[in-house]
Amino acid sequence: MLATDLSARCDRPLERAKALAAQWNAQLTLLTVREGPQVPAEVVQWLAGSEAGTEAEFAARCDIAREFENAGFPVSLQFADGDVADAILAAAAQTDSELVIVGDARINTLGEILLGSTVEQVARDLAQPLLVVRQRARAPYARILVPTDFSPAARLALETAARLFPDAQLIVFHVHEAGLESLADGSRTTDAASAYASANSSANPGANTSAIRLRCEQFIDSCTLAPQVRARIAIDSAAGAPELLTARYALEHGVDLAVLGLHSQSGMLRLFMDSKGEQVLRGLDCDTLLVNTGARDGDR
Repeated sequence: MLATDLSARCDRPLERAKALAAQWNAQLTLLTVREGPQVPAEVVQWLAGSEAGTEAEFAARCDIAREFENAGFPVSLQFADGDVADAILAAAAQTDSELVIVGDARINTLGEILLGSTVEQVARDLAQPLLVVRQRARAPYARILVPTDFSPAARLALETAARLFPDAQLIVFHVHEAGLESLADGSRTTDAASAYASANSSANPGANTSAIRLRCEQFIDSCTLAPQVRARIAIDSAAGAPELLTARYALEHGVDLAVLGLHSQSGMLRLFMDSKGEQVLRGLDCDTLLVNTGARDGDR
């Protein structure tokens, strides 16, 4: 499902949605949320009553029909009224969509969609993965970055990336900093966690790198992945602040998509739900897929 205001500002998310629907041979639902008049022209239309609204919807459906003529997959257009986040969540549940797509506020706006507000609310409450599109859809996603803190949320992010994009190269990326050394799915007394923590020091950088790679390999092995997918996973790491290094790594390594797990536990990926996480999202120039564990922990 693509949430769109049907304007030129949503062209990039629209192109990516078309590409993914064609790639997966999937049904595509376009959702437009009417929040009320925002500009003078819309006020005039609103004052004209339902007839003008009906004409606008008819024009939109004609435009969509031309856009997707001979697309090769089914397309539908839905209109909803009210709060944008609530409308997206309701439509995603009703249509049983497997993926929800929105645009970045730096490229377009959809009502109140801004990183840190509506997108955060949707990502927090949405059972499906949320794709935030920033770039033009020049090609299928080929290099996908999956930051990890070895948590269940990070595991779900990697498994989701592998399931949705089985032909892409996956890069498991771990940023280590003070206070995160003992993260090992909460098992702080395991041999692997102890080795990782003891090696995480500037006095022994070689052992530190080896221990981090070992922990990354163990993390990958704990995920449910097909053998052919496992063979295409690369591992990398860096020391510093996640909100700075994640964006820098994505830019320097030509990453097409970053897949981030969201959870309420302590650790790096929790950052994507607070102000520092907003900095990560704003710093990323690539598209971003947000995967929430909330609806899966006990609800599903």
